[in-house]
Amino acid sequence: MRHISLNSCFTYSEPSSAVKGVFSSVASSYDVMNDAMSLGVHRLWKDDLISQLNPGQADQTRPGIKCIDVAGGTGDIALRILDDARTKHADRTLSVQVVDINPEMLNEGRKRARQTMYWNTPQIGFHEGNAQEMDSFADNEFDLYTIAFGIRNCTDIPAVLRQAHRILKPGGVFACLEFSRVEQPVLAQ
Repeated sequence: MRHISLNSCFTYSEPSSAVKGVFSSVASSYDVMNDAMSLGVHRLWKDDLISQLNPGQADQTRPGIKCIDVAGGTGDIALRILDDARTKHADRTLSVQVVDINPEMLNEGRKRARQTMYWNTPQIGFHEGNAQEMDSFADNEFDLYTIAFGIRNCTDIPAVLRQAHRILKPGGVFACLEFSRVEQPVLAQ
């Protein structure tokens, strides 16, 4: 499994229900909060992440690339992936499944997706779920796993990584985007 990590953080440890509650109260303004916390730079980081990942391949040897965006409730990363694949590679077979523990965040993502050409297509789906327990997804199901500004809110990082490894296909890509410094030497690449 290859990985791309742009500043990962492994220090947050609040119970899942508390994390879920916090995000329920800020779901409608979550992206604005990220703008304030990063002075808007998070948008550049997200663009850079997608550029490095280069989802959707120009060669059609891998049609139907399957992606999963975990802790991706607002759909921000998922829609960027879909747009990049379509505009750079004319790829309309790539799909992204968005997973978030918080139903209010997922509702924000659905609202955003409804405004796009991807709504009501098999290219995007939204699922309530915990990154630590991805039982609704099969082994070796995905080519790309993204988690942006979310792993810090997980209470059991090793469980998240085990699940990511399990659901990624051999040779799949794990991409983590965070605000903080990398604390784990093995991931500091």
